Amino acid sequence: MIVTSTNSSLPIAANVVIGTNIFSDIGASYVDFFGGRSTSYEKKMQEMYKRVTETLKQRAQAIRAAAIIGLSVDIVEI
Repeated sequence: MIVTSTNSSLPIAANVVIGTNIFSDIGASYVDFFGGRSTSYEKKMQEMYKRVTETLKQRAQAIRAAAIIGLSVDIVEI
């Protein structure tokens, strides 16, 4: 399955909601204060991206699409 970032003519969409745990939040608070990278949040974002692309691939295959074109992932904090 091809995934690229150009405009598409048949829109499909997927939503993924992933929560973090208290330990990730505490660790991220220290990273915010002292600087650096939050690997726990990075792993969650990678998991989210993987899950949404897999969902989109399944939906595209269901309508017999040969490619996903115009992939755009928006991440919103709730």
